[in-house]
Amino acid sequence: MNYLNEEKIIDINEIINLDYDFFAHKKKIGNKIVYEKLIKYIELANKYFFNICNEKNIDKIFKRFEDIYLKNVSEEGKCIFRELLINIVNFHDIGKINPRFQLEKMDNELHQYEEFKSIGSKHSIISAVIYIDYFWNRINSLDRDNKSELKNFLFLNAYLISKHHGDLDSYETFVNSFKVIHGNDGDGYRTINILRKSFQSVYNRDFNITTEDARKGASVVLKKIKNRNSEESMYLYTYERMVFSILLASDFYSTSEFMSEITIDNFGELNDINEFYDVYKRTDIYRSIRRYEEKEYNKGHDLLKEKNINVLRTEMFLDAENVMKSNFNGEIFYLEAPTGAGKSNMATNLSFRLIKDNNELKKIFWVYPFNTLVEQNRESLKKIYENNDSVLNKIATINSVTPIKVNKNIIESDDEFTDMDKYKEYAYSLLNRQFLNYPMILITHVGIFDSMFGRNKRDIFSFHQLANSVIVFDEIQSYKLQIWTEIISFFKVFAKLMNIKIIIMSATLPDLDILTNIKANTINLIEKRDKYFINPLFKERVNIDYSLIDENIDEVVSHIIQSSKSKKKILVEFITKKTAYLVYDDLINSELTCEVLLLSGDDNQIDRSRILERIKSKKSCEQGVILVATQVIEAGVDIDMDIGYKDISRLDGEEQFMGRINRSCLREGIVYFFNIDNEKSIYKRDIRVDSKYTLKNQWVKEVLIKKDFSSYYYKVMKELATGYNDSTNSKYSISEFFEEVVGALDFYKITERMKLIDDEKRTLFVFLARVIKDEYGNMIDGREIWNNYIELLKDKNIDYAEKEVKLSELRAKISYFIYEIKEVNISYDDAIGDLYYIKDGEKYFKNDKIDKEKIITGIGDFI
Repeated sequence: MNYLNEEKIIDINEIINLDYDFFAHKKKIGNKIVYEKLIKYIELANKYFFNICNEKNIDKIFKRFEDIYLKNVSEEGKCIFRELLINIVNFHDIGKINPRFQLEKMDNELHQYEEFKSIGSKHSIISAVIYIDYFWNRINSLDRDNKSELKNFLFLNAYLISKHHGDLDSYETFVNSFKVIHGNDGDGYRTINILRKSFQSVYNRDFNITTEDARKGASVVLKKIKNRNSEESMYLYTYERMVFSILLASDFYSTSEFMSEITIDNFGELNDINEFYDVYKRTDIYRSIRRYEEKEYNKGHDLLKEKNINVLRTEMFLDAENVMKSNFNGEIFYLEAPTGAGKSNMATNLSFRLIKDNNELKKIFWVYPFNTLVEQNRESLKKIYENNDSVLNKIATINSVTPIKVNKNIIESDDEFTDMDKYKEYAYSLLNRQFLNYPMILITHVGIFDSMFGRNKRDIFSFHQLANSVIVFDEIQSYKLQIWTEIISFFKVFAKLMNIKIIIMSATLPDLDILTNIKANTINLIEKRDKYFINPLFKERVNIDYSLIDENIDEVVSHIIQSSKSKKKILVEFITKKTAYLVYDDLINSELTCEVLLLSGDDNQIDRSRILERIKSKKSCEQGVILVATQVIEAGVDIDMDIGYKDISRLDGEEQFMGRINRSCLREGIVYFFNIDNEKSIYKRDIRVDSKYTLKNQWVKEVLIKKDFSSYYYKVMKELATGYNDSTNSKYSISEFFEEVVGALDFYKITERMKLIDDEKRTLFVFLARVIKDEYGNMIDGREIWNNYIELLKDKNIDYAEKEVKLSELRAKISYFIYEIKEVNISYDDAIGDLYYIKDGEKYFKNDKIDKEKIITGIGDFI
């Protein structure tokens, strides 16, 4: 028998008055209004609930939760828990029998009850109360211990039902809805009074629950869940989020099936890993690794004398793979590898291996800290699968600058497909994007954290898609350090409960296990770390020079100019845009024989690609080049320079920067560190910019030279574990956060705590309209893009799904023109929300770069 037994679904026909037709939705076809019966809709929603659970093996997740969280509950109690679970979707819209909903939303006149004026056409809270009432007596008949635990889920499930048309706030708000506060009746309180008095004609059951029962029951649940330990609190949080995500999916899919006539029968599962893996195995890199494995691997090769860095990369690839083969049951895999070691290639192979070995794993997420890395890895995948459209169509990029993935053959056709076909394709494409119905996904860390911790309904849509997946986190050292304890704690719980395999990779990977007592099967994929980190090809690939660390900016610039005479490729990184722009201006106004370029977070994808191509050009290799950059250059940017100059910041950044120097290991490389801007103003509340942990301190200098990052992070982790991050701006300590915030299901505070980026600066976004050239040589006029965007926003005749798809396509182009400035009074030509449009944007550019002086004097201080 299946864990989720469909036979336990309550027959709604038995509890509502069938003398009436109740409708769930309506739509217009031509001049005719078509209505969907409530019973039919509920049946359809239930179908999607079971389809999702079956296709994604969600039942096993609920079973694991039951085994962990309900281990002391009797078998009878567990059966009721399952019945409560599968009837959440079944009951979620039963409140639409509300006569006012039927009249006001469905034009369906039943009876007018004066009592319903106080609740209006609301239906979610009515559904929640009916759900509680239906199971109330049955749960009260259980023995004390079982009754206590099952009442928890009766109210917690009802809370989710009450919120299915909104965002999650906190369970306590649901508790308060059953109270009278300052003379005001809560929605739950009013609903129960209405249902007890005036609902008999449409509902075939007596109401047993009173306002006092609900108030007391909901309040007791809040006290109980707050008394759980940290780990149990996270398990409950995961359960609630998983249920809500599936509820939303079932609701949206079933509604779309009626409204748009599309049936969702594919939830983006990776059903045949060989479709991806076999193509990858035919790449030159993979085949060369296998040839080496057959002829050289484990043959006593002396790697300390090796001159070819690709041999070390291959050895590391095979070492990590062999550890993985012996530990497929691991939950979190740590991949610590030197910069330039080919981590992305290793992670690709390891992900495919995991899925090949475990047929329950059905999806891969690649998570990157920056859009630039998302774009770069998307291009890498395109090269691997360039002649295989079937595979490429199953890879989706999810970020703010990539349009929604659509079937262009239908969307762009004028003849073969009807308007209804196009309408369906837009709707289908939008649903796939909202619920991440793709086998392989490239996404930013903010995107994945929104899914894990955001309280917005749209954030939670995709949470169930994380189940039974492989998630690769790249450059985790860039995540906000103050919440590393929370991050690894949640990761361990998610991995265990949801059958997620997590690969965390970095060149400076901290021992995150130090931060938490939560147990998980964690595996270090590189067991012999020193085999690589102290190998001369990695350790001595770049020489380090600290002679400029006490010099002023003029001395640093003079040193850069002197180095440029060698006709080498020079990379200079500053930690503030302001200084980067100033030095860039100084260099282009100097008498240099080489080209000077600037790369910052202000550069759009087109400009960034153009700059990187110029860096790699024959001219730059022969005549030299200077690239002035901000921190965007650190993580994963595929360039190979000869000489580096860097303003000191965090040790991770120094190592990442060095990874851009002498990357091919075919010559000598050198990096000069200097100290100009205040790193604490950039990396606020990050312990790693305290003087004792930066290159201002001798022992840290030695760490960077020796690549002894484990000793460095041991000290950082110990300080974190002993309460460093409890002194942040949060009033909750780690233990209080898990037990009093996560335990109480306060989604407001969870979302706020788990934000990766603090929005402390008050900023504005300005659209500087001008004409630019894309990577194909086509001219793009920002004024035309803006006008098209405004017209589309104002178009009230276009279907919602088509509008969202087309808006996503325009937003991708809009991103080419948007810049961030400090909040000031500015003169603008148009505005949408917080986005301000300036039609003569050209005047704020010089040499195709933002003119800093004009920005500051003409608009405001530039971020």
